Amino acid sequence: MTSSAFLEQALNWQSLQPELTLNQLSPEKVDFWDLQPNATQALSLFLAHPKRSLFILKIDEAAEYQALLSQFITEIRPTPDAIFGVNYQVEQGDSFSFPQVYVEPAQDLTDNFASQGEVITALNCDQFQLFGKVRQHPSSQDILLSKGLVHQANGGVLILSAACLLNQFDLWQRLKHLLQTQTFDWQSAHPFKALPCDIPSMSLDLKVIILGNRTEIATLGELEEALYQFADYAEIESYYSIAEMENQQTWANYVLCQAAELALDLDSGALNKIYQLLVRESEDRLLIDISPLTIREMLLNAATLSQKQTLTAEDFEAVFQQKRQQHGFLRERTYADILNEQIYVETDGEIVGQINGLSVIEYPGTPVCFGEPSRISCLVQFGDGEVVDVERKNELAGNLHGKGMMISEACLAGILDLPSQLPFSASLVFEQSYGEIDGDSASLAIFSVLISALADLPLPQNIAITGTIDQFGLVHAVGGVNDKIEGFFTICQRRGLTGKQGVIIPATTIQQLSLSNDVVEAVKNEQFFIYPVEDIYQTANILFDRDLLEEKEDYAKDKEPISRLIQKRIAFRSETPKKGWLDFFKS
Repeated sequence: MTSSAFLEQALNWQSLQPELTLNQLSPEKVDFWDLQPNATQALSLFLAHPKRSLFILKIDEAAEYQALLSQFITEIRPTPDAIFGVNYQVEQGDSFSFPQVYVEPAQDLTDNFASQGEVITALNCDQFQLFGKVRQHPSSQDILLSKGLVHQANGGVLILSAACLLNQFDLWQRLKHLLQTQTFDWQSAHPFKALPCDIPSMSLDLKVIILGNRTEIATLGELEEALYQFADYAEIESYYSIAEMENQQTWANYVLCQAAELALDLDSGALNKIYQLLVRESEDRLLIDISPLTIREMLLNAATLSQKQTLTAEDFEAVFQQKRQQHGFLRERTYADILNEQIYVETDGEIVGQINGLSVIEYPGTPVCFGEPSRISCLVQFGDGEVVDVERKNELAGNLHGKGMMISEACLAGILDLPSQLPFSASLVFEQSYGEIDGDSASLAIFSVLISALADLPLPQNIAITGTIDQFGLVHAVGGVNDKIEGFFTICQRRGLTGKQGVIIPATTIQQLSLSNDVVEAVKNEQFFIYPVEDIYQTANILFDRDLLEEKEDYAKDKEPISRLIQKRIAFRSETPKKGWLDFFKS
């Protein structure tokens, strides 16, 4: 394939970073709840419903959203004028009688168990804080009733966390009974000790909202199988779709409002840079994080570093680079090992049965996540057709890696129509990998290195590859594509860009791309290339400059399809050697 043909397959530099398509910035005010139409509708219906008392709200960080939720409920449900609750009258006992407790409807907010329908939040509480308590003086034996959160929120809304209820599950059992009966019964805190006297129950008009992430809510649902028979459910959506231009405008106004609350100004370039950085996190150009905490942190970091109130794209880029440097110790040590050849990764020349795969490295205990090229090798020799996955054999690979390996083998056998018993055995290794690996994003690289070894064709070391394949040879999306590309690019850049280096990625990951300015500049100057592929046929054309299967009858000697070369080697290995006349003396 000619260099111009390679260029035609490569992505242009304009497609490597997403761009907002805003015509102009409007002054429309947009808050967080304007981006949550499903949740707001569900909450409004729940608060208006006379018979529903429990609402489960999936939320990633309860502490982050509790104040927003409380404010939203207060706005759509103003505090009622009515007084809820009761007034407990306690007639203390003496040495000859027990205390007597009488109850009457509350007439004034000064009554001891009166409330006015407030919205109360308590993400962490115990049984006494939640349900109140009965206190008895040790010498006089006088009793005192203290109200809990359920009494304070009577007539209103009580917001709790699923984590708190899971840690103290007995709280849930009592809370469930309270909500189902709308009646509060006094109970002794000690399982073997009765209340000092009879205390009348009281009616409650209470709605409870439980906040939790998906794991916490799933656990609560497992412990309480009938949860959704009496509870409503909705989700706070952490990501917002900006597929439509109208939604992009709404998102932009939301960010501008967040900035205005912090007394900051943004231009269109700053908005676009925020968008690009958020795409790196979500790995989707059409779905980005709208967490108020995330947006405000980005704004405040840029303002703090630049010491300015009007922020530009350069200010957010400076924060991005500062954080990369701040978190970069482990990344730099890893790259230094490669550059010093402590870890062998070739970025030039051609080698049979060796390819540069792309992986993402995460270190526990740090926020670090970065891309690293890793050498995958395959050795083929005369044998019984077994493909040995060395990582799997030594229990250094997970189930997903094993799945990817088996799919690569099945795809190879199916696409090339190979015999069930190959006269070759192969061993596949992730070289200099000493920790556990998992994931199937190397299956395209494994397929490529297998056919290289079987056909005895060299693979270019200046091109790294990532992607997962199915049994029919289609290439599918992988995660961490930005980090993977930038990891290989960094190694190539520090060794010196040759104008031939690049990466192969699934075409379906183009929507994930939001690459660094350095990569974009190198692609623009034709010093680095990014090749999107849809299937193994396109991959073979880029890597070997040959067809994978026979697509025509006549081929030049140096352009024979890979399938023909593999079949020739199989036929050669399968032939029974002819005996010479000297062999008769050996028998």
